[in-house]
Amino acid sequence: MKKVMKMSKNNQEHRDSTTDFFLNFISKEKEKPKTEEKHITHQSINDEIDSRGRAFVNGAIKVMNFINSTLDRMLQSGLSLKILSFILATILLFTVNGGNFENVFSTPNSGDYIQQVPVKIENLQDDFVVAGMPETVSVGLVGPSIDIYNAKLMKNYEIYADFSGIGEGEQTVELKSRNFSNDLEVLIVPQTVTVTVSQKVTKTFSLGYRFKNEDSLKDKHSVSVDSIEHSEVEVRGSQDNIDNVYSVEAVIDLKGVTDSFTQECKVKAFDRSGKALNVSVIPSTVKVDCSLSNYSKTVPLVPEYTGNVANGYAIDQMTFSKDKVKIYGDESKLKDINNIKVKVDVSDLEEGRTFKDLKLLSVSGVNKMSFTKVDGTITLVPSEQRQFTDMPIQIKNGKENNVSMSSDTCNLTVIGTSDRINALTNDDIKVYVDVVGLKKGRHNVKLEVELSDETLTYRLDSDEQIRVNIKK
Repeated sequence: MKKVMKMSKNNQEHRDSTTDFFLNFISKEKEKPKTEEKHITHQSINDEIDSRGRAFVNGAIKVMNFINSTLDRMLQSGLSLKILSFILATILLFTVNGGNFENVFSTPNSGDYIQQVPVKIENLQDDFVVAGMPETVSVGLVGPSIDIYNAKLMKNYEIYADFSGIGEGEQTVELKSRNFSNDLEVLIVPQTVTVTVSQKVTKTFSLGYRFKNEDSLKDKHSVSVDSIEHSEVEVRGSQDNIDNVYSVEAVIDLKGVTDSFTQECKVKAFDRSGKALNVSVIPSTVKVDCSLSNYSKTVPLVPEYTGNVANGYAIDQMTFSKDKVKIYGDESKLKDINNIKVKVDVSDLEEGRTFKDLKLLSVSGVNKMSFTKVDGTITLVPSEQRQFTDMPIQIKNGKENNVSMSSDTCNLTVIGTSDRINALTNDDIKVYVDVVGLKKGRHNVKLEVELSDETLTYRLDSDEQIRVNIKK
């Protein structure tokens, strides 16, 4: 191909130089004084030929004068000059290619790439799924420039993988092309791919929802979901994709919404990062009824700590860059919401620090918040401890006359700043066992402790589990 391209370049240079020569010749002829030509020509003719020859020469001179004036007019027009140059270039190209127009238009003299061409999967059995197939590939084209241009312009080509007769397991599949000109050499990158063919797995998931185009709503408006057609859906795909499903949600489009509405929404499965997975969802769409509200209220932000600070330290203070947030929703659903929690991970902290983009935790009934992230600063001080003994153990989600416990009290130590633990009373500490879902019989149940001050931590000085007997 290099040789062909080199010849093409030389030919082009030859054409250009020949065209320039021709145009220079015409320009020089134009610049010659016509009267001088006329005089010199008549002078030589009168000396050397007879009267019959003189008449012939006079006629020839007239023809030359006509051609000269015609060329003058053409050279004064830009369009005519371009047409003349094109004709000359075509004649030269025809001459260089041996007088054969077929060679002119079929010689492979160019190369180009088409990026991100989609790959189609064909003839795959209905109960099979393919993992590892690239969504797009690059395609190299070598051949006549006009065919490459047409391919990129028309875009009717296809790259596909044919799975006829291919069964389960790891398979190497060749990618193929169609609808390209026969004069083009098509190079697919990659040409072959290694994929895994497996049977589809079906699993049932709870159906949630998410909004898109929320920015198109007016600031004072919020949307609440009143009902979704299905509470559960089936997701079908490869085992790997099914294992990566984090949520299945109806996607509600809020673009152009100005009032309560009903919408047929697509259902998609997402992984933990929010990326849509290549799986089938049954049903693929659901009907969703939504209400538009303009009620809002402002509530304070409070920290919700996860993990524990390093031994010997306690949380003294947590401040946020914004103290309050405006929440939107139905008035009846917001009336009992008095704060919004901010998740703060304090695991193994030994000194104060500043956090960026702490997430505000979502709350049922809140359709929208004026912001969803906030910065925060935490300060630590040396910790102190205080022990509480004989704290009563309560029963949660059960009746006392139906539950007996191996112990009714426990001892625990509270850890925190001096001021906070000294202000603590027994009423600020709740110890309980949760017997929800437990059937008749004996069970070991973990003790749970709730403190009124979330900056405080605790340590059980008694057994962390007690024996619980459900009588009936």
